[in-house]
Amino acid sequence: MSHDKKHDTMQKNRFRGLILLFFLSFLAPSLTAQPDCTITSQQLFPLCKGTSVTLTAVQQPNCVYEWSFNSLTTTIITFDAVETINVTLRVRDTLTLEECLSTPFEVSVHPEVNIGFEQMQLTCTNGDSDNGNTAMVKAVATGQSGPYTYNWDVRPIQIAPGNPSLAIGLKAHLWYFINVVDQNGCTTKDSIYTKAYPNPVIEIKSTPDTAFIQNPYVTFEFTNKSIDTVQVTSHYWEMGDNTPRVDLEKPVHVYTEVDDYSVILTVFNQYGCDTVYLKDVKVLPIKLSIPNVITPNGDNINDVLIITEGSTEDETDNPLKSVSSDGGIRPLSAYYKKTTLVIFNRQGKKLYESSNYNNDWGGAGLSDGVYFYVLQCEGFKSNEVYKGSITIFGSGN
Repeated sequence: MSHDKKHDTMQKNRFRGLILLFFLSFLAPSLTAQPDCTITSQQLFPLCKGTSVTLTAVQQPNCVYEWSFNSLTTTIITFDAVETINVTLRVRDTLTLEECLSTPFEVSVHPEVNIGFEQMQLTCTNGDSDNGNTAMVKAVATGQSGPYTYNWDVRPIQIAPGNPSLAIGLKAHLWYFINVVDQNGCTTKDSIYTKAYPNPVIEIKSTPDTAFIQNPYVTFEFTNKSIDTVQVTSHYWEMGDNTPRVDLEKPVHVYTEVDDYSVILTVFNQYGCDTVYLKDVKVLPIKLSIPNVITPNGDNINDVLIITEGSTEDETDNPLKSVSSDGGIRPLSAYYKKTTLVIFNRQGKKLYESSNYNNDWGGAGLSDGVYFYVLQCEGFKSNEVYKGSITIFGSGN
C-alpha cells in the first residue's frame, strides 16, 4: 500500500471514530439517566367533590407509565374527584430497564356538605286548589365548610322572606330540588318528595246499581273505612245530571233520562282537605220479556214464571241484563214503581194475583193447559199493560 493510500485510510477511520463518539455522547445520557416520574397538575387543591381532575407526567421516549389510581398507562389521566386520595406514578425505561416511583401526589377534596330536610307543614293532595299549595320544607346543610347559601329550584320562586332555606307554598307528592353552596364555592344538590295529609278511604254504594227509566230512583250512601284516622267533617253529592248538589247523608235521586251518569262525592277531612270520589250509574230503558211456557216438574229449569227485561230499540237481548249486582234475578219492582200480576183460566176466573211480583209463581195446584195473564205496570214515565197466554206443561196434575 502506498503512503498516500495509507494516509487516506487513517483519515477515514479517524472521521468515523469522531462520528461514533459524537453519537455516543448523545446516547449515553439515555443509557444511564433515571426516568422522570414527577406528577404535575394545573389545578389548585383541594377541589370540590365531583370536579374533573387532570394529572400529567413528563413525556419520555422508550418509557411506560403505570398510575396507581386506575392502572392507566398514558402520560395524562383524568378522573372525577370523589374523596381525598394519594396518587403515585411508576415510570420504566424499556431500554435501560431503569424505573422510578413518584412521591405520593395528594388529590384533596373539600369536606362534603350534607343536606337534611324537614317538612314543617303538610298539604292537601289536590294541588289545583288553594289548600293544595301549603306545604313548607326547610333544608338544613351541615358540614365543615359553612356558612351556606341555599338556592331552591322552585317555580314560581316561593321562599320564606329572610329565610332562603325555607320553601313555602309547595304542592303535595312532587319532587323539589335545592342547590347548597358552601364557603369554598362547592355546590351540593339534593331533593325532597313532599308529603300530604292522608285522604279518607271511602266506599260508595248505590241502590240499585242499575236503574230503569220507569223506576229511576237511586239511593246513595258512603262509608268512611278510615274513620279511626281520618274524619269526614262534611261532604256533598253531584249526581251527574246538572241538578243542584246536595249534602244529605243518604240522598235519593230521580234520573229523568236514559243515560250513563258519573256521580261525584266530595268529602272534607279534619284538615280542610277535599277529596273527590266517583260512582258510575246506569239508567236503562225497559221492555219486559214474559215467557209463554213454564214446566214445573221440579228440575229447577223453567219451573216458575220469570219476567225479565227484553230487548229494546237501543239494546239487543242479553241474558245477564236481568241479573243484579248480587247475582240474583231482579224483581219487577226494579223495573216499575208498582206492578200487579193477575192470572186467569179460560173461563176468566182469577187464579193468582200479586203486587210487585217476585218471579216465584209456578202454577201450584194447576193442571197442564193454557192460562192467561194481565200485568199492569205503573212507571215514572208512563203506565203500561202486558197481556198474553202462558202454557203449563209437565205439572203432573
